[in-house]
Amino acid sequence: MYIFRNAVKNIGRNKSRNILIAVIIFVIILATSVSIIINTTSKEIIDVYKTQFGSELYINLDYEKLKKDRTGFEGITVDQYIAFGESDLLKSKEYKAFVYVGSDGWIAIDENSGNDIINSGNSEDYLPLKAKVEGSTRSDINDDFKSGVRKIVHGKMYENIDECIVSEEFAELNNLSVGDKIKITSNLKKNPMTHELTISGIFEDNTEVVNDHQNLSTYENGSNDIFASFETVINLQLYDSAGSLDAEYVLKDPAFLENYKAELKEKGLSDFYIVSTDEASYNKIVKPVQGIAKIINVFLIVVLILGSVILVLLSTLAIRERKYEIGVLRAMGMKKRKVALGLLSEMLIITGICLIAGLGIGTSISQPVADIMIKNQIETVNDSNDNTNGISIINESESGGAEPLNELKISLNIEAVSQIIVVSLLLAVISSLTGILYITKFEPMKILSERN
Repeated sequence: MYIFRNAVKNIGRNKSRNILIAVIIFVIILATSVSIIINTTSKEIIDVYKTQFGSELYINLDYEKLKKDRTGFEGITVDQYIAFGESDLLKSKEYKAFVYVGSDGWIAIDENSGNDIINSGNSEDYLPLKAKVEGSTRSDINDDFKSGVRKIVHGKMYENIDECIVSEEFAELNNLSVGDKIKITSNLKKNPMTHELTISGIFEDNTEVVNDHQNLSTYENGSNDIFASFETVINLQLYDSAGSLDAEYVLKDPAFLENYKAELKEKGLSDFYIVSTDEASYNKIVKPVQGIAKIINVFLIVVLILGSVILVLLSTLAIRERKYEIGVLRAMGMKKRKVALGLLSEMLIITGICLIAGLGIGTSISQPVADIMIKNQIETVNDSNDNTNGISIINESESGGAEPLNELKISLNIEAVSQIIVVSLLLAVISSLTGILYITKFEPMKILSERN
């Protein structure tokens, strides 16, 4: 207790010197607080975005290579697409299968508009395609159903194989209701591959309000769409001959791309395909915050290094002024440990006061500092994207539908407080280190003789 009381008195006896040291420590703690608060918040946000949205991946044909040599080219089968989705590196996967079909006994909307004929060779051999049958692994089918542009108004969503849903307009045109059956065919007259589907539900279609359906072929008209389960579509005989499949894979992190490529090669992906991610979209989301984190880390390191050097220099000058005081205490019989503890206590008291002030002010100014930095980083990223040449962005939407990060909501968490306290303690130790080493190195008579 005596050491602590004496440390408090010593701080008052040497006001000018301690005020200077306190100012330096306060500035360092303030800069450290702002840096660590912004850094920890940035890290949390980046981790959340990576977890929630990932990075969409594309598998596209290398047309240049295909033009030069088609030897050994093999397309991707449905089984391969599904196998590609079985990976721990993926956050999610979705499949959509569709096939264009002709009719057997039903009429398509706008069938008589003249847009329903496809020139697929000799019209004597081919029938016009009138609708699209689509199946998805998504529980909400697609974005139109998710947003409410389309919604089921009669019956229910398909649940079993060979069940489907059709639009209200389509059902009225063909006098169809829930429970009725419709027959779909291929466009080959000699091999229609007729298949029967049972209507489990009827949906309201407002896509024509959002999109212009004029001058579309009947199979392109959204009101003619027939939705069934993914399993129903891929099991159709006519899908085997004329169906298409879209697969959407989302990596947990763009950094996993090379590892995922290696997995695809092992699962039989042909060299004629290019595997890439929408890194541009992903970077547009998180890169501004990642840029802030890098800048803050560099700034923090510079502040700590320069601040520590300045503190050592000030402590060296201060200890020269206190040689006689230390020599007298040692000559009176005070042990080195207690003298060192007294010097450390002084710095801990000063640092503690600076910590409270620096943490309070640092928390209040972190938000405006972060706002300025995020604004500059967004402008930098946008300029970088505008100046990028030779990159084809396949999908302009952000990863997983995420909005770009355009603000950084600062919060003070336990991790940030802990780091700031650790840095403050290190500063106190560094400030006291010169005096402690001096006490350890010299005996009291040596110190007093140098004073004389």
